[in-house]
Amino acid sequence: MPCTCPQLTNKIVFVVSFVGNRGTFIRGYKAMVMDMEFLYHVGYILTSVLGLFAHELFYSILLFDLIYREETLFNVIKSVTRNGRSILLTALLALILVYLFSIVGFLFLKDDFILEVDRLPSNHSRASPLGMPHGAATFVDTCSGDNMDCVSGVVVPEVLAEDEEPDSTERACDTLLMCIVTVMNHGLRNGGGESLFPARVVYDLLFFFIVIIIVLNLIFGVIIDTFADLRSEKQKKEEILKTTCFICGLERDKFDNKTVSFEEHIKLEHNMWNYLYFIVLVRVKNKTDYTGPESYVAQMIKNKNLDWFPRMRAMSLVSNEGEGEQNEIRILQDKLNSTMKLVSHLTAQLNELKEQMTEQRKRRQRLGFVDVQNCMSR
Repeated sequence: MPCTCPQLTNKIVFVVSFVGNRGTFIRGYKAMVMDMEFLYHVGYILTSVLGLFAHELFYSILLFDLIYREETLFNVIKSVTRNGRSILLTALLALILVYLFSIVGFLFLKDDFILEVDRLPSNHSRASPLGMPHGAATFVDTCSGDNMDCVSGVVVPEVLAEDEEPDSTERACDTLLMCIVTVMNHGLRNGGGESLFPARVVYDLLFFFIVIIIVLNLIFGVIIDTFADLRSEKQKKEEILKTTCFICGLERDKFDNKTVSFEEHIKLEHNMWNYLYFIVLVRVKNKTDYTGPESYVAQMIKNKNLDWFPRMRAMSLVSNEGEGEQNEIRILQDKLNSTMKLVSHLTAQLNELKEQMTEQRKRRQRLGFVDVQNCMSR
């Protein structure tokens, strides 16, 4: 759908607000030139202007905006550009191999490079002296030399020559440049050369296995592996966002069997949008109206220091840990008290046993003394 003037104006306003919100104007022209997203929007505006004032064909270029907006399609483009150096070097290797095959074909197999071509039909409609097409009946005037008696209006039909069958083949390797172009064009597109002649079986098979199977599949492999890596990175990012708090970095399992669940934690305790709102508040608020925490956060933001974020900490977990420690201390104290009671009871039993043993010893001593006295009296 063609872009209208209101839409173009809306896009220009969007770009100006976009640059203003990112602070590009403050950072200078160098930052504007290096900002790829800004350059993309500027190119979008220029394309719209060309489509509006030059030609409607430029509007078709705007369809690439779908690639920019859709992450999956953007990853398809990145799978080619991310490892562009590897792909270019592999393509250079393919060109070198094609060049070598072209030299071999030019030196030894130039007579076998015969291509079938579809020639354009020859033009038999050459004009006659009177402007009539060739093969049509023409009116001529015949005059005698002496009397100048002329007879006009004699119809002399022209005889058409029989059309010759044009040659449908053409030599394609008479020069080295022709060989290179032929091998690159027909060889790569036909999967290893033209039809196999007896003298070119080995040549075409080597071209097929080395260039088509190995080199081209290397390029395809790099692209496919890069796309798989991008998809894995995207899935990993989504998994991290689902299972890890964006603010503190604590994982979901840290909130198992706690009073606060992970969903409540990321929505109420560490809501990332609340942190963003607080940063905006600090930036737009007058410095003279700062509170103590706001002054501290403003200074940390100015120094690009993120230590004010509660990394690997949460109030709910701290309170739960405190309660857990108090419960453990209480349990240990109860165990200590019971142990002390048991020790006291055992001490009392030992004292009673000691007293009993002492009384028995005294009793034995008395009995022994009585026995000695009896013996002496006898």
